Amino acid sequence: MGDVPSPLTGEEAEHFVDGQREFDGGRWWEAHECWEEAWVAMKAREAPPREVLLLQGLIQCAALLYNHRRGTTRGVRNQWAKLQPKLAGFDQAWGVDVRALLALVEPFALDAETCAMPQEGLRLPMLRGHSDE
Repeated sequence: MGDVPSPLTGEEAEHFVDGQREFDGGRWWEAHECWEEAWVAMKAREAPPREVLLLQGLIQCAALLYNHRRGTTRGVRNQWAKLQPKLAGFDQAWGVDVRALLALVEPFALDAETCAMPQEGLRLPMLRGHSDE
């Protein structure tokens, strides 16, 4: 079983949920921006570095999808290389099924050369019992 990060605090949690909604709406850049706000707040409170990197890995998943939509092969490849080690060792993060998220974005990383895969209907994979609704 993988590591479990500590809960997000106040505004971190709010920004995280906002990012989840943006992600589920296919707005990768906006999800990235919301999660970056949570990331900045985590750094400000001096959260455990591994957890700060974990959130950065989630941000990079959204950035990978954004680059894929734009057809930026190099951006897709760079994000994939950077996010994998940050998510390694975690099965879940703040309700997100991390393994399922990696399985969701990997085909887009593999499609980096053509960036032809459709992205419609992608949703952040959440564990049972975790939702923003």
